[in-house]
Amino acid sequence: MAWTVWLLSHPYQGIWHDARIYLVLALNRLLPDAFVRDVWFAFGSQGDLTLFDEAYAALLRVLPPSEAAKAVAMAGGAVWLAGCLVLGARMLGWRCAAAYASLLAILNPSYDLGANLLFVNESFATARPYAMGLALAGMAAWIGGHRAAAGLLFAVALTLHPLMAIGGIACILVLALRDRVVLGLLLLTIAALAVGAWAGVPLLERMDPLWESLVRHTSAIVLPLEASEVGLDRNLWPIALLLLAGRLGAARHRRLYHAVAFVAVWCLLVALVVGLYYPAVLLAQAQVWRVSWLATVVALLAALDIIVTRPIPRRRAAAFGLTVSYLAAGSGLGSALLLAGYATLVAPSALTIVNAVWQTHCSERTRRLIIAAIVVWASVLAYFRFSGNLPTEIEWPLLGVKLEAPSFIAHKLLPALVFLGVWTLTPRIRVVSAWFLLGMALILWDQRTSATRTLEAGYLHDDQALLQALGIRRGDVVYWAGNDLGPWFTLVTAGYAQSVQGIGIVFARPHALTLYTRLRAIGDLSEGRNDTGSGEWSPFDLHAPIYHPSSLSGHGVRTLCADGALDHIIQHRAADGLPAHTIVRRRSHLGAMYVYHCARLRAQNQWPNLTSPD
Repeated sequence: MAWTVWLLSHPYQGIWHDARIYLVLALNRLLPDAFVRDVWFAFGSQGDLTLFDEAYAALLRVLPPSEAAKAVAMAGGAVWLAGCLVLGARMLGWRCAAAYASLLAILNPSYDLGANLLFVNESFATARPYAMGLALAGMAAWIGGHRAAAGLLFAVALTLHPLMAIGGIACILVLALRDRVVLGLLLLTIAALAVGAWAGVPLLERMDPLWESLVRHTSAIVLPLEASEVGLDRNLWPIALLLLAGRLGAARHRRLYHAVAFVAVWCLLVALVVGLYYPAVLLAQAQVWRVSWLATVVALLAALDIIVTRPIPRRRAAAFGLTVSYLAAGSGLGSALLLAGYATLVAPSALTIVNAVWQTHCSERTRRLIIAAIVVWASVLAYFRFSGNLPTEIEWPLLGVKLEAPSFIAHKLLPALVFLGVWTLTPRIRVVSAWFLLGMALILWDQRTSATRTLEAGYLHDDQALLQALGIRRGDVVYWAGNDLGPWFTLVTAGYAQSVQGIGIVFARPHALTLYTRLRAIGDLSEGRNDTGSGEWSPFDLHAPIYHPSSLSGHGVRTLCADGALDHIIQHRAADGLPAHTIVRRRSHLGAMYVYHCARLRAQNQWPNLTSPD
């Protein structure tokens, strides 16, 4: 049933977000010569630290990219959900595990510092769900005493995505070692980092101002622009809940909750220091804030533990209180409520005072008014939290019908009602209904638009013939105005300067500065801009529309071709005053393509090299 809920709450939208990066990493394994001059690969890439792209590349040998990405996304969701179920079952039993995994799929909380760009559930093809699911399964194996299985699961998770797996390993180490040893290792690590920074170790030095500014404006999930943009309450809420569960949860699980909270607190502190005050190269690249995914996931499990551990008459009150705190998280009050509750538990006198005030100084009418006020407040919080969703279209493939509904209703309320409806049925009817609904969910899961399907069908399809028609060789560097992914996926060759290449600039300074130099030159030459006229974009944001024009003028083409690293320029509109060297018309959805070969232009004229960034 949990799998059905996941499918309904996370429809597949195609190759977007970071799925683009993982696809090109896999293509680089298939055709390494094609991307060797691409700015994204020229200085190393995240693919150097993972084996995920090898497995993805093997799948691409038998499936087209559109189907391979879909298979990777679905399998990733399955691994993620399996990890949640295994950990939930190990701690609370299978019945609670199903409710926990379904709740986590429906809520789908984010886990970055404040940008709200990364979520614990992803329905597109990346390595993250695999690493997270395996890490959760590894924790379950360790708790169950299966040390060898836990080691194997963590090892595989590390090979797929080290940054996502390391948090689970850190928590297990805290569980396995004595408290004094953990504290000693922590202090030793802090001292080593401080001494290294003082001694001028390159990886511990502060990022230079230009690189830092580029990362802050382009990758807000890595370095927030300012303190006000950090979702402090949202990040403290799971930590506060873990501390509360360390007092109210089942006794056998309390040390685990404390271990996860301990790791999350220190990682959050490091992330805040690095993000706001001292962006050391190594610590910025380590992205320790990512451990908050684990804190969030385990915190929701801890919430269920608190509820089921309470006596039956108090479970409803516990569930209501935790729900209110969750709804308030992000408003500045969620973690405060939990921490206040924790304070009353650790200070018996405070708990006595609160209980006395409630029991002896509040009349029945006052209690009802307070409870009613809390209910109204929670309802308002819920409205503002979920009512802002944009409408979404649900396509029924078998009927050829499209229905429009708010995203909250389609991807949260409906899956929740499905789960609750099946949950209340008798066992025999529940099994039949679950299988029927799973079949329907599998049919409905692929919600790509027709335009997206057409676009993805052209990825890695007939690329050799298209390259020949355009007069381009595999491995040449191409700038394709108005088509950010065209060089990578349509031509399968190196890109000169694309918006998507701004991802991951924290991992290599030359990558960031080279891309900035090229995009700044393009922005200065822009004729037709994909710009909405807004002046809110920073010139250090490499995703800014000013850097990604729909076309260049003849002068712009000539000037850009002065860069010897660029081989060809493609655009869908002829450049004024400059005849195209190659023209391909009416090629499926691509339309007319005007190609300018930079080597020919450089042979006719001489220009000074492009300037370096200030």
